Amino acid sequence: MDEQLLLEHLRNAVAAGEIWPALQPQVDLQTRQITGFEVLARWSSPTLGSVSPMCFIPVAEQAGLLDGLILHLVRHACAQVSTWPGDFHLAFNLAPTQFLDLGIVDDISAAASASGFALQRLCIEITESSLFHSNTTAQRAITLFKQAGMRLALDDFGTGHSSLTRLQALPFDEIKIDASFVRALETDPNSLKIVTAVLGLGQSLGVHVVAEGVENERQAAILARMGCELGQGYLWGAPQAAPQAQQALVRQGSFTRRERPLDTSPFQRFHQLESLYQGAPVGLGFLDAQLRVVSANARIGEMLGLDVAQAMGRKADQLQGGRRHADFIALLRRVLQGETLAPIEYRRRDAGTTSLIALQQVRSVSGQILGVSVFAIDISERVAAERTLQDTIEHYRQVIALAPNVAWAAGPDGSIDYMGQTWEWSPMSTSAERHARWRERMDPADQLRVRAEWLAHLPSKQPFETVFGILWPDGTQKWVRSRACPQFDAQGEVTRWYGLITDITVEHELRQRVQALEAQLRQRG
Repeated sequence: MDEQLLLEHLRNAVAAGEIWPALQPQVDLQTRQITGFEVLARWSSPTLGSVSPMCFIPVAEQAGLLDGLILHLVRHACAQVSTWPGDFHLAFNLAPTQFLDLGIVDDISAAASASGFALQRLCIEITESSLFHSNTTAQRAITLFKQAGMRLALDDFGTGHSSLTRLQALPFDEIKIDASFVRALETDPNSLKIVTAVLGLGQSLGVHVVAEGVENERQAAILARMGCELGQGYLWGAPQAAPQAQQALVRQGSFTRRERPLDTSPFQRFHQLESLYQGAPVGLGFLDAQLRVVSANARIGEMLGLDVAQAMGRKADQLQGGRRHADFIALLRRVLQGETLAPIEYRRRDAGTTSLIALQQVRSVSGQILGVSVFAIDISERVAAERTLQDTIEHYRQVIALAPNVAWAAGPDGSIDYMGQTWEWSPMSTSAERHARWRERMDPADQLRVRAEWLAHLPSKQPFETVFGILWPDGTQKWVRSRACPQFDAQGEVTRWYGLITDITVEHELRQRVQALEAQLRQRG
């Protein structure tokens, strides 16, 4: 389009109301509520149609029309939103040349105040190139804007020439990450690293960070996980007219940003992790994608028999005692390749200790493999306790094998619900299983007889006694006596029966011999 023709139409466009403020939402990435709107100029010409700001903004700047244009946007945008609910802010972009005239500060203040919109809710966005263009003038303008109560944002950060020293010296309230880095988050590891660095820088300096150009939920989720507070982009809406922006505000709600952002910067996280590593009662370590030791605490050194200071920066297979750790290194490689392993027990024969070690592949928020984390806990006492328990169980089994008595119990209706241990069956078997085994060993005739005797005896509420034969696991026939006594409640009703089975094989055999001798004597007499 011819620039001269465009300029002729542009001179009348502001007065004719053809240029209007479009509002693009900025949201809190956790709540998805609106924290503010960036106000952008849009030109709807009845003659030229919709004219791109990429075309008319440079023409307006060359013709000296930018100040009038920005004041028109401030005046109309503030008037449109002044009655909307919430404490959101409005952000306006100023071109580098506009900072050369310090009178722009008073002009913007007057334009906003005319509608009753608080200056504290205005944010002036400054590109890095503005700082480079004229540092002294820009710094003076920034100071005046801050003195007027407005917020300041450094726009398109990462694409200009501002130094860290200058950034620290100037009173910015927020940094805006350029959209080009945000769009490449999912595909370019370097963009992810740049975004991470900018987030850390902003958080360390105590300023809010806004990610521009957010287009999908995946990008928003990555940014939120990285600690980014605020987002702006087509995911939440393109620049839109006031009625649509108001509907979005009602639908999503308004969020008042904190005075200072939460500090989740690398600086903060480093000290958190350092404190956690050194103070943790468990072993913690991390190896990178080349299986080099990046971090490790003293506890994991004790558990694995490593000199932590000597191990830092070295590959796992180059550590002292690497042969001794060969199996462990093989596991590290499997986890690095994506295999999920259950925690393993690692025993140091030289120290007589045992550790439970969990290995976890570590990925970045975009899915890049970073390395393997190692978590270890000393389970030497538990292992010793398990060994003692196993010895105790074996001792118990042997005692049971020699014990002459087996306890049993039944409910008031005579149903046997507890059967004691015998050497033949596992201590982990249930009472029902043990009772079934006893019945299987009894002669079928004895089963019926004992059962009938027991049921017939219950109403008497008197102690019970019976004798029966049973086939012992070694193949011998034994005789046992089963006795039971009732337990009563306060009303004299039976609440439970407690019994004891006793091996009377020797007694039974002696009685049979006595009876046989008595029979012989009677025959001789």
